[in-house]
Amino acid sequence: MNGTGPAGGTGPADGAEPDHGTGRADGTGRGPTPPGRAPAARDLRLVVPTLALFVTTAATLGMRPAAAVALGVVLLVAAAIAVLWSGAVGADDRVDRTALGVLAMACALGAVGAGVQAARTHALAAHPLVPLVDTRTGVEGVVTGFDGPVRSGGVMVPFRVEATGSGESVRAAELDVVVLAREGWRGLPPGTRVRASVVVLEPRSPGDPPALRALTPPRVTGEPGPAGRAPAAVRERLRVVSGRALEGEAAGLLPSFVLGDEGGVSTETRDEFRASGLAHLAAVSGANTTYVVGAVLLSAAALGAGRRGRIVAAGAALAGFVTVVGPEPAVLRAAGTGVIGLAALSSHRTGRPLAALAGVVLLVAMLDPATATGAGFILSVTATAALVLAARPVAVRLRRPWMPATVADVLAVCVVAHLATLPVLVATGLESGPWALPANIAVAPVVPLVTVLGTAAAALGPVWQDGAVLLAAACAPALWWLETVADIAVALPGSPEIAPG
Repeated sequence: MNGTGPAGGTGPADGAEPDHGTGRADGTGRGPTPPGRAPAARDLRLVVPTLALFVTTAATLGMRPAAAVALGVVLLVAAAIAVLWSGAVGADDRVDRTALGVLAMACALGAVGAGVQAARTHALAAHPLVPLVDTRTGVEGVVTGFDGPVRSGGVMVPFRVEATGSGESVRAAELDVVVLAREGWRGLPPGTRVRASVVVLEPRSPGDPPALRALTPPRVTGEPGPAGRAPAAVRERLRVVSGRALEGEAAGLLPSFVLGDEGGVSTETRDEFRASGLAHLAAVSGANTTYVVGAVLLSAAALGAGRRGRIVAAGAALAGFVTVVGPEPAVLRAAGTGVIGLAALSSHRTGRPLAALAGVVLLVAMLDPATATGAGFILSVTATAALVLAARPVAVRLRRPWMPATVADVLAVCVVAHLATLPVLVATGLESGPWALPANIAVAPVVPLVTVLGTAAAALGPVWQDGAVLLAAACAPALWWLETVADIAVALPGSPEIAPG
């Protein structure tokens, strides 16, 4: 029968010895292939448990610790039953042992998520700031990230409270919060230790820590280390470079697009980009990380660097970029997948994008549940997963004899990302106008140019400012086009109103 199986395939003939991994799965013997190779199934082995962890983490947000612990116990029991059942399955049973293993892992990780949330909720309830809502108190701690503007004026500063109260009533207890402030807080580098008087505000939702409103300028009690000063210097130098090279809103947009530094962008421009569906460009997204790492890999290859040299250069660029930008949700997701991808490249193995993304979500959900359940991280992960699963098939469907493949790929990315994130945007109240999709398609060709040239200007600024100015000036046409598209989109019928001020 020449190796033809009953279904007309090319598997082993009836009565023949099966090929146990010594050749291809089709029995042609064209090279070694690991047995049971099924990329989609292997991706799902990690994706399903990650989804279970994420759902449990989101479901137990704000839940009483006792209820979360009870849910965790139920899930642990279910995991144990799945493990025991898997061990009792015989060769003739129709139950899939792999599926039982995935189920056991999903239940176990769900129990971990419930336990982490229970511990987090208990610790939050016990923190001395929580009972002080609408009360004035003193706090001492450290700035943990770069400030960002708020619509009402002033800035919001990521801050880790280490002690509350004053005098004899000081109590030491750590809690990561956001400080809403005006005078004196703008531009504080991460790592700066300060003391200030604040009012404790109501949490935005159950399970969130309270926010703080600063009543006084910060009193600096400790200067930041090199890890905080160096990124702050890079950001400051890019602002100077942009001011020399560009005019008008473009001078503030370049630092915003490249490093997430929105301090130089007016409130009206931010609202226009949000209404036109381009807000993800006016703040750093995971695409920036992809462009930067890709440009470094291509540059290193052009200079003749070997595999190890390219990986080292890309890793250094990735670490530097994340350090300067700060721990934005999309950047954390992209950095995590980038690290996994570089590790796969260094080990000569092909990475599986969906499994890599699931691994990043898994780590973030366990280590920082608040970030994992935030709208920014959910949007980022949703868009990435949709692109991994659907961008290529959609691009194939869009291709026509008269359409270049690159154009079809760009259209597919914009359409898939827009449709995938639309339900999340609507659910979170962040939806943009009806012209978001065509606006994103219109600006897609210039986004990599701004990202790569702008990042190069940021890197060059501290050592050669005039060269950085030339690179920033080269971004002027692309920035003009981005502004123009946003202006046109918000002027079209159906676009949200832009409130003045």
